Amino acid sequence: MTFPGDSLQKELVETTQALSKLDIDEVPPQNNAEIQDLQLEPQFKDITAFLDEVTDEFKIGQLVHLESFGLYDAMSSIEIMDPKMDSGMILDSDLNKKPFDIKTLIRPEQVLWVMDRLFICEMSWHSGHSLSQTLFTCMYLLHVMELEPELFSNNSSDDINQNLIPIEFVILILKSYVLGIAKCCQLVWDEMTKGHVYEEEDFATNKYGISIYEDFPNSQALKLLDDAETWLVHHGSNWIRQTGMDKSEDIIRALQSRLLLRKSFLLALMHMTQPIRQQYSQAQHHLSICLQLLHDSKDDGICINGTIDLGVEVEGAFDPLINRKLVSQTPPRPIHLLSMQECVDELKNMLKNLIEICNIVDYKSATSLTNFMIYYSAKQSIPCAFSRSFLQSTVYSENRILGKLSVFQLIKDSVTELTNPPYIYFTSKTDIGTSVNGSHIDVDTAKISKLIHTFVDNAVKPLTDYFRILCHNRSRQRRNMCKVLSDWDLLQDEAEHIDTELQSIIKEEPLPSEEGPSYSFHLSSWVYHRKLILLEDILFLGFELGLFGDHEFVMIYWYLDYILGVHYQHLERTHMHVTDPRKFKKQQNFQFESSLQSSAVSLIVSQQVLTMARQDICRGIHRTIIALQKTGNYTPPKLEFDDESIRFWHRFRMYRTLGSPTILSFQDFKDTTRLDNITAFELLSFSLKNFQSARSSIENLLAIKPFESRMDFCHTDFTKDLQAMLRVCIANIISLHKILEEFDQKPITIEKVENEKTTKSRNKKGNKNKRKQKPSQKPPQNQKPMITSPEIKLVNKVANFEFKYHPWFPVITLK
Repeated sequence: MTFPGDSLQKELVETTQALSKLDIDEVPPQNNAEIQDLQLEPQFKDITAFLDEVTDEFKIGQLVHLESFGLYDAMSSIEIMDPKMDSGMILDSDLNKKPFDIKTLIRPEQVLWVMDRLFICEMSWHSGHSLSQTLFTCMYLLHVMELEPELFSNNSSDDINQNLIPIEFVILILKSYVLGIAKCCQLVWDEMTKGHVYEEEDFATNKYGISIYEDFPNSQALKLLDDAETWLVHHGSNWIRQTGMDKSEDIIRALQSRLLLRKSFLLALMHMTQPIRQQYSQAQHHLSICLQLLHDSKDDGICINGTIDLGVEVEGAFDPLINRKLVSQTPPRPIHLLSMQECVDELKNMLKNLIEICNIVDYKSATSLTNFMIYYSAKQSIPCAFSRSFLQSTVYSENRILGKLSVFQLIKDSVTELTNPPYIYFTSKTDIGTSVNGSHIDVDTAKISKLIHTFVDNAVKPLTDYFRILCHNRSRQRRNMCKVLSDWDLLQDEAEHIDTELQSIIKEEPLPSEEGPSYSFHLSSWVYHRKLILLEDILFLGFELGLFGDHEFVMIYWYLDYILGVHYQHLERTHMHVTDPRKFKKQQNFQFESSLQSSAVSLIVSQQVLTMARQDICRGIHRTIIALQKTGNYTPPKLEFDDESIRFWHRFRMYRTLGSPTILSFQDFKDTTRLDNITAFELLSFSLKNFQSARSSIENLLAIKPFESRMDFCHTDFTKDLQAMLRVCIANIISLHKILEEFDQKPITIEKVENEKTTKSRNKKGNKNKRKQKPSQKPPQNQKPMITSPEIKLVNKVANFEFKYHPWFPVITLK
């Protein structure tokens, strides 16, 4: 039995075999010289007529090929007849297109248009597009070194106005601006090739073999910009006014502002990229000038924002198909360049971010630096790849923090600010070797020093990796945080052993507590605190990145409630040891130790309040969702190829290998969220109290001074985050009031839960099994009276989750 396509397939096979067996006609050689020449020359045979005959009956998409045709050939063949890849293909639009002549003199408003278009290409490159589709499309950038007076000396034009235009508008103003952009891009490229961000994911550094004038001195580019400004003020502006063109003053101001912006930005980058960070103050000054030039108001002088529509297009000055002539490994992607206003906004954000980074060189505390990086990476206006890479270069490079501190000093400060360990723990290496009179110190001090330095050596990699992660994009942050969790867990175990040895050396006396003797565990408490922050951020980032479905909100917020509760208990335990009055009796400098204690207490208290606020919000959210499930206003979807227990395991699988906190099972989740004996009305009432409690905590946090919460460098971002959380609380309080008003207010009888004592004793028993400095908290139990009032469904309304105020916490409404 044959099919219709068999004959066609057979013909194609025969044709392919015929092509493969084609022989080359050999011409008999005349002499030895011809034989030698023929051996060196390639042997070809004209098969054009044969191919024409074979392909006459081919349909679109069919291909005649040799047997050796493979995958590499197939991938390469996409270049053929691709307008962006095939440089030999002539498009209909190219037939009447005149080639661009760089010798053409252009008017000031045209120079302005080229400047703005090149600026758009620059900012589009910063946003992640390739150089071949942005900056390299500019003909003036590719041929800027040809813009010399000699180029225009023999330029004869029939246009009288062309001959009257001063060549300085091209060879001085435009050339200096183009070279200024090239040097700025070179400095940015040097920073981006350090490998602090992911290639092709955040930024494109491929230069396609084209120079961006790396050998041209930065100082010479600055001199050209200065000369251009001087000529424009003394000569160019007069010519513009004399020609009587429309908006002449605006054009003069626009050219001046762009030259000044380019010079200031280049100076800022030059100061910022110096190996010694002492020039950050000068860089900050020039960045402020750039920011002022981009200000919306033009009452204070020249600015850019009010002159973005004055340019006149120069046809052919930018060739979007230039990438057809470049060596590329992949086809170009279709892109849309940013608008001029978008570019101005992007540059504003970049300048503000760079100014903030320059501020952190004035080191205040390790916690302040860490908090700055956390809130910097969480900005709603996402920092560009260059500013994130520059932040990493500033914070940690060449084994130095901010170019002046050792990692030992940073870890010492970070641990001391949280747990306030004995002074002898972090004695400097100089003090360790000898005492004041030159005699060797005692053996115990030497042991302490060795143990502390072992801990610091082990902590360097996890801490610096954490700093690097905070400089990545948000998607990469979450993935890499999951990867380094095991490092922090291992560091915690090592720190526990070191703490135990230190306790035996200094003969630490434990504090009495309900759970028995409690030791300080200064080092491992700090590690556990940082690890818990990682655990929280991994889940919170899932909401920010949109990884969780609505039907998963209950389990995620329930687990966050548990993690935050563990964190709060850990901070409470740390607070108990920091405020222990006995430790100061042995200290020689009581006043100094007292100030350290006060500093640590203020930090712990602010962390506790923040943790409590987040826990109340998470608890309020998952209780509200459970209540709406009871009323029928929210129904999770029924998934055919998924199971709730599998989803639970999948979402929390990165926690399963950790030694602490105690991993919760799916059965724990089901047991604590079933709540059969509590009605929806009471659950909503509990949720309302949670949001009200969170609101009170946030208001208290807003009243705390920046230095007390260690938010010196990021107080503005911290305040914005708190205000967003506050709006979430207020919106949910209003929404819950509306929902509760729709319930039929019938008399409610309250009965005590019979197993209340059993639940309390179970919790008490669980507390005894906690690790010494890592208290684990059982999932929140709703030990409230049973309500016997009937459930009331709110018909024709469905639960709606809106992340309109904060990326981590939704506003829950019924619509």
